[in-house]
Amino acid sequence: MPDNAELVYILDLDGTVLGINTFPRWVLYLARAPFPSMGRPRRATLSCRVAALLAGRKLGLIGHERFKWRLQQLWGALPAVEAHGFAERMARHVRPELTSVLAAIRAGRIDAVLATAAPADYADCLGAALGFTHVLATSGHRPIDEPGNIGERKRQAVEDFLVRQGWEDRPRIVFTDHEDDLPLIGICHRAYWFGSEEGLRIVARACPDVPVEGYAIAQWQDEMTGPLAAQARIASL
Repeated sequence: MPDNAELVYILDLDGTVLGINTFPRWVLYLARAPFPSMGRPRRATLSCRVAALLAGRKLGLIGHERFKWRLQQLWGALPAVEAHGFAERMARHVRPELTSVLAAIRAGRIDAVLATAAPADYADCLGAALGFTHVLATSGHRPIDEPGNIGERKRQAVEDFLVRQGWEDRPRIVFTDHEDDLPLIGICHRAYWFGSEEGLRIVARACPDVPVEGYAIAQWQDEMTGPLAAQARIASL
């Protein structure tokens, strides 16, 4: 049983746990097709298909969610080892101030879930590499017109997950950097914000009953008696 058993931590991936956005890097990685096991002809075909989809996206001929879905279908045909290779690269971009938090999650000292709009095709592997047992991401097996794990859908996915775990009555802390998570923030008891100052103000206005703090920490509290210790800067609203 985790030391801080009453709290459930919900963390976003891109721009929060990681200081980068993995999606454009994934698109580039897929376009480069650095997959020796496929052979040159298949790699060239894959690169051309990704390039065509990217061109369509840039021209506004295809929306983001459908673009993501089509890329996931291409990725799904690759050997599983390729997802692990990409995940290992992305895991190098963890925010330094969250390394101790992730260590606590990996050690099972707190209960946590990684909730992200990123494709599950690599987010599952990446989450495991970061120490998460539980990952909620955008499935490549969803219908083509079904939205990804974002906004209200992410909120619902998290609530359903909490019920399955028997954690629905426990207090929740969310870590995020994007206003798309407003529905999720609204069902939490506290939010730590990694986005812009303007975004922080938007979140504070939209969720007046949820304490929202701009987040930057110097040290994780080993005793786990509270969510944070030794804060370098907290702009409370």
